[in-house]
Amino acid sequence: MIQLPVPANRPLVVFTDLDGTLINHHNYEIQDSEGALKKLAVRRIPLVFCSSKTFTEQVYLQRQLDINQPFIFENGSAAAIPSGFFPEQAYRATQCEDGYDIVIFAHADAGGLRSTLAQFEEIKGFYTASDAELSAATSLTGAALRRARERWFTETLITPLSDDRADQLNARLKAAGFILSRGGRFYTVQSAVVNKGKAVQWLMDVFRQTSPQAPFFAAVGDSRNDAPMLEVVDFPFLVQRPDKTWVQVEVPNLMKIKGVGPEGFSIAIQALTGA
Repeated sequence: MIQLPVPANRPLVVFTDLDGTLINHHNYEIQDSEGALKKLAVRRIPLVFCSSKTFTEQVYLQRQLDINQPFIFENGSAAAIPSGFFPEQAYRATQCEDGYDIVIFAHADAGGLRSTLAQFEEIKGFYTASDAELSAATSLTGAALRRARERWFTETLITPLSDDRADQLNARLKAAGFILSRGGRFYTVQSAVVNKGKAVQWLMDVFRQTSPQAPFFAAVGDSRNDAPMLEVVDFPFLVQRPDKTWVQVEVPNLMKIKGVGPEGFSIAIQALTGA
């Protein structure tokens, strides 16, 4: 593996989780990441979001940040690629939406998932929660709340789950082809055939096929469901949680950053770019 920082003449692609990594865990602000984003823009390094957030949420964030890059949404359920970003022969889109080609990896859409979750009366998710309940759980309001509800393949739960209860629910979900994934704040129910790592690996292959020089790949995350993403890249970074600890994940060559959320993200970008 090449030593850090990555030379400016070598292509680099950075994948990042959003909440608790690029974005502040509590207030969803990005100020602490702005300097790092400028460094990436100067070097023209693609920043690929890889999050449990919805397609609509990530499109909105990209437009806020003036970013036009591929992204992975709903925990690896699908990838969105700006039309024309890669040559047409590089991949086959499932559908097109709002200027993005969508490549779907999940085995079922949210309708099938919700039918399965309806069997669990005690479980409440983003889709079934009232606006007041969801706002209390997430601090989101108005349009941001609506964007968070627009899930195509997954359902994020607001019902607190102990480890034992999560294991029991997971065992029952597996029979229908779904699993629980633990993020920074919530559990998400998703297709068992997908995760962040599989989607990142697919997109890495597209970058390799379309780049004149083989890129290096880095990823930054903070939670358990980031582990599959961190495992497949050249430079995996784990930032601290709000309590200044690191989540326990087993990832080869993992670099633990002493910085919470966006602060840690910025330190990782500095290590990669040397700037």
